[in-house]
Amino acid sequence: MVANREAQTVLITGASAGIGKITCLYLAEKGYNVIGTSRASSRLGDLYSEADQRGVTVHGLELDINSDAEVQRVMPEVFNQFGEIHALVNNAGYGLWGPLEIVSIDEMKTLFETNVFAVLRMTQVVLPAMIERRAGKIVNISSVLGRLATPFNGAYASSKYALEGLSESMNHEVSPFGVHVALVEPGLFETEFQRSQVRAQRADDPNLAYAPYVQRYNDRHQTFDKLASDPVKVAKVIHKIIRSRRPALRHPVGLESHAGIMGTRLLPGRLFQWMLGRATLK
Repeated sequence: MVANREAQTVLITGASAGIGKITCLYLAEKGYNVIGTSRASSRLGDLYSEADQRGVTVHGLELDINSDAEVQRVMPEVFNQFGEIHALVNNAGYGLWGPLEIVSIDEMKTLFETNVFAVLRMTQVVLPAMIERRAGKIVNISSVLGRLATPFNGAYASSKYALEGLSESMNHEVSPFGVHVALVEPGLFETEFQRSQVRAQRADDPNLAYAPYVQRYNDRHQTFDKLASDPVKVAKVIHKIIRSRRPALRHPVGLESHAGIMGTRLLPGRLFQWMLGRATLK
C-alpha cells in the first residue's frame, strides 16, 4: 500500500459490499486515502475491480474486527503506513431476523460482537491519536431501526439502539478534544443487506405461533424492496460529515428513515404503533 501523505485517510470497515464498498469508491474519487477492510481479502475483489474501472485507488485490508489480537497486531502497521487516520467509518454489521422468543442467546451474542463491540474496539484503537492531535471523525453506521423497532427485527434493532447510546455518550466525551462522533441512520437502500441477513435458526419453523405473521411480513417486505434507494446517498452524507467542522450527531438518510423518525416524534404512541403494525403484519 502506497499512501498519499498529502491526503486525509479514511478507514472503512465492511468494505466488500453495500454501503461500505460504495463509500470507499466515492471517497476515493474525492481524493481521500481510503482503506477498506474485510474479514477475508478474497472478498475485496469486486471493490478492487470497480476501483480500477473508475481509475481510483482503494487500499484493501484483511482485518477481523471481532478479534482483539488481530486489531492490535494489524492497526500499528496501518498507522506506520498511513500516519494519521482522519476518519473511521464503522460500517461492518449484519442483520439477525426472527421472533425474539426464539432468537438464541448465542445468536444475540454473535450479533452484538460485530454490531456493537467491534465498533468500540476499532474506535478505541484510533481515538488516542485523534485526541492527541485534537481532530478526527468517528462515523457509525446505524439504521432507522436504531430509532424505532419493527416486528421480527428486534435483535438487529437492539444492537443499533445500543450503538446509538454508545455513540451519543462518546460524542459528549470526545468533543472537548476536537473529535466528533456521528451516526448515519439509513432506511431502505439497494444493497446486499437484506439478502445476506441471518435468519434465526427457528425463524421459519411452521409450528411457531408466529408463523402466519412471519409469512405476512415476508410477503409485504417484497413491496418494501421497491422503495430502496441508491446507496451513494449514504456515501454523500458520510462525506459531508467528514468535511464538517462540527457535524450533527444523527443523520437520517432516505425518505422512510425521515418519515419513520418523524412519526415517532409527532404521532401519539398508540397511533404510531398501530400504523407500524398495519404496515408490517396485518
